[in-house]
Amino acid sequence: MNLRPGARALALLLLSSAACGGPPTPSPVEGEPICPDFEVGATRAPMRGSLRFPVALTVRDGKDPITRATLTGRRSKDDPVSRILLADEDAEYELEWAQCENERAPRARTLSRESKDAAEYACGNATVYKTDKLVTRKGDAASRTVHFAAPPKPECWESELPAAAPAPSPAAVPEPAPADASAEPASADGGAADAGAGATSADAGAPRGSGATPADAGAPRGVGAVPRDGGAGGAPKPPSAGAGDAGAPPQGS
Repeated sequence: MNLRPGARALALLLLSSAACGGPPTPSPVEGEPICPDFEVGATRAPMRGSLRFPVALTVRDGKDPITRATLTGRRSKDDPVSRILLADEDAEYELEWAQCENERAPRARTLSRESKDAAEYACGNATVYKTDKLVTRKGDAASRTVHFAAPPKPECWESELPAAAPAPSPAAVPEPAPADASAEPASADGGAADAGAGATSADAGAPRGSGATPADAGAPRGVGAVPRDGGAGGAPKPPSAGAGDAGAPPQGS
């Protein structure tokens, strides 16, 4: 029967557990890196966060591998941690950490059933970068906790979006023309003086006595003018001798 590597490891684990009498127990992998979801392309397609180069963990009992797991990172701190199956028994294991040589292609945030079935990742030639010892004790779940060993290339996939178009430059505003330095600014007093001069010049345009005629102005004196008191020239008429005082005796008589 042809089994996948993961299935063969699980079968070996079950057989060894049955021989020793300890059932396999899910054991957590603590400290796995967090790779948040990201976006790609002009449409900003949402993708699932993961390591660019996943980590392959192999648990060995002596020289025999008993389980393997490919760790791609957690998408957020709220995601459940990865787990591997270890027997609940007193044992000593060797943990082998290796980084895959092939990049894991980004995957859409929402996967259809067909995509989940067809999306298989080939790690390629994994390079071992660290080995650890794990000693477990029967009935002690904490002793079966695996602590993640950081790989040489811990990069996560990140958003790759097209560069934004540059903003249009604002329309050029013409600069105001420079003021004429030869022109002297008019002062408030100077303006008033000019206004007064204009009014004076308007009155001074005609010679005195010409243009507007006074209310009592008439023909030249002595020419057809009738004095107000009947006399010539408007001068008061001297009293005639004997008028008004004819009854008075002459002086000295």
